[in-house]
Parts: sequence; C-alpha cells; structure tokens
Amino acid sequence: MSEKVVWSGKPKVIAFYDALIGGIILIAVSAALLATPLSAIVWLPALGMVCGFVLILIAFIKAWANSYVVTEKCVRREYRFVAVKVDEAPLNMVTNVVVEQDVVGRIFGFGDVRFDTAGTAFSGVLFKGVADPDEVKKLVAERLRG
Repeated sequence: MSEKVVWSGKPKVIAFYDALIGGIILIAVSAALLATPLSAIVWLPALGMVCGFVLILIAFIKAWANSYVVTEKCVRREYRFVAVKVDEAPLNMVTNVVVEQDVVGRIFGFGDVRFDTAGTAFSGVLFKGVADPDEVKKLVAERLRG
C-alpha cells in the first residue's frame, strides 16, 4: 500500500549561500595572491582556489542530494549521495511546524521548515532551503488538523 505524495521538493542551491560565498571569497583572495609578485609560495593560493571550488561543489551536492516529501502519513527528508540517510516522522507524531527565514531567504524566496516531534528518539525533520516554506507549513498544518 503506497502513500499518496502531497508535496515533494528539493532545496534551492542559494540556501547554502554560506558555502557559496565562502568559496567565492576564497577563490577571489587566492587568485589575487596568485597574481602578486609577493607570492613566493605559489602552491598555497592554488590550494586556496581548489578549496574554494570544493566549497561551491559541496553546496551544489547538498542541494542535489537532498529530497523532501510530505505524504498523507509522514514527512521525510532523504539524503542520497555516497551514503543514504532518511529522516522520517509520522504526521501523528508532529507536534509543531516551524518556518525559519533569514534576510537572504526572504530576498530569494526560500526558508527552512522544521517539523518537531514528541516521543521519538530524534528532534524532528528539517527541510532546509525550501522554496515557499509557508506553503509547505500550510499543507502539513491542514493534514494535522484532520
């Protein structure tokens, strides 16, 4: 017996802006150091550029590898890249639905939706970087009411 999917989505890449900005800054600083004649240790700025690209790649991998699903009976976050991790909470165990949106999220239209649970070994399920988080909260709140 399969469950009907009410909503599904993936995080926006911009939701991982900390890694994106960090990578861009690291690449820019490293490129500037590489271009100066003072750079006696050439491999250090080159290493900084590689690390910057890796940070940006991590942001894209996180956005690609995470999937979020709301069914008639549960909320589920799946991470599938090299390892697999699935966080799932039955709707009847969800006690609170919280939307968190910082300034960057408000500007770019994304936010986090946290589903708190009671009586489980974990604190709940987090949907990070969801487009229109209020819509997700509304859908789950409707299911919780009946």
